[in-house]
Amino acid sequence: MTDAKQRIDAANREAVGRMIDSLPVWVDIKAAKDVVPGLKPNLILHSGPPISWDRMCLPQRNAVCGAAVYEGLAKTTAEADKMVAAGDIEIGPCHEHRTVGSMCGVTSYTMPVFVVRNKTFGNEGYCLIYENPGREKLSFGAYSDNVRRNLKWVEEVAAPVLLAGLKQMGGEMNLRAIIARALTMGDECHSRNYASTATFAMEIAPHLAASSCDRKEMAAVLQFIKQSDQFFLHLTMAAGKAIADAAAGIEYSSIVTAMARNGVEVGIRVSGLGDQWFTGPAGRIEGLMFSGFTAEDGQNDLGDSAITETNGLGAFAHAASPSLALVKSGHAADGLRFTEEMRAITTAENPNFGIPALDSRGTPTGIDIRKVIESGVLPVIDTGIADKQGRGQAGVGNARVPMEAFKKALRAFAERYSAGGSR
Repeated sequence: MTDAKQRIDAANREAVGRMIDSLPVWVDIKAAKDVVPGLKPNLILHSGPPISWDRMCLPQRNAVCGAAVYEGLAKTTAEADKMVAAGDIEIGPCHEHRTVGSMCGVTSYTMPVFVVRNKTFGNEGYCLIYENPGREKLSFGAYSDNVRRNLKWVEEVAAPVLLAGLKQMGGEMNLRAIIARALTMGDECHSRNYASTATFAMEIAPHLAASSCDRKEMAAVLQFIKQSDQFFLHLTMAAGKAIADAAAGIEYSSIVTAMARNGVEVGIRVSGLGDQWFTGPAGRIEGLMFSGFTAEDGQNDLGDSAITETNGLGAFAHAASPSLALVKSGHAADGLRFTEEMRAITTAENPNFGIPALDSRGTPTGIDIRKVIESGVLPVIDTGIADKQGRGQAGVGNARVPMEAFKKALRAFAERYSAGGSR
């Protein structure tokens, strides 16, 4: 038993060390079809663990059908619904294709994605470009002519302009540096991204001005970023995927490498257990509902953006953003409480991500499934709230990963490694 524990602890040090040593850099924008492994014209990716069409929540179903119409796979969303049910249009989790998606997470063949490379370990992560600052968007389960126009503008205008700026600055942007700076400016880099988005704009604007892109389009893209305070989240998510994947597949490691939600179930992956999912029921999100919505309108926990918490950001870094806690609960101290709680279930502190209010102490990083079970403390997630009828974003709040997922993972872990060797 002692030998097994030593091997687990050593494997966990390696896994978390890989997270800490990772250097994510933005290197490209490509159509999903050109970089996302295994993507096919009739395959639409979604957030969370795998789920069958008949069990999928309404916002995610709406988003899948909207993407099918956008891609020309169906003429109407009603036709798309029937095609998915018949298997003519396929669905699958973003995480199984090196990709992460915000909220409904829907990613399809021609949509442009950020390409983020883990410069330390060479692997890549992908995420769609932020869609729109309004509440009505595909990522929250809405599809309309307005949503289609916004998606097309991102594809035909925003993506080329942003790529021109990136090329002008040498084809690489250090995302870890921007995240670290944002934590000193009031972001926790999941639900609050004002500082990271502003820093991104400052970094890229001079290079856009020096590029040969159309002046009116450049101005429109900069105005879009100005209006989209959550813009940088999608780069943080792609970075998070590249970081977490570098820590995956380490024998004997009990470190969580993915937390993802589809509105029905929450799934986790564990480094030493490969690509297997362990799930529990998605819970209600507690927080602030926007005007016109009540708590009953909120869809249960949804989205791949918990990749931020997987890597020690979001709620794990909440102490960096007391203003966000104040907005959600009316108590700024909740931010400090969340960060301190998460130290009970993690194995290290990330020195790259210091929190000023804690004397620059690093964010708690590396969730250990054993510690979750032993302590009874569940990972907390900062998140948006989708309207369960697909009317867009309804609020912002916090959710917890269900204990059931960790119990299943620990049982599988014990079965795999109890004999003292892997199999």
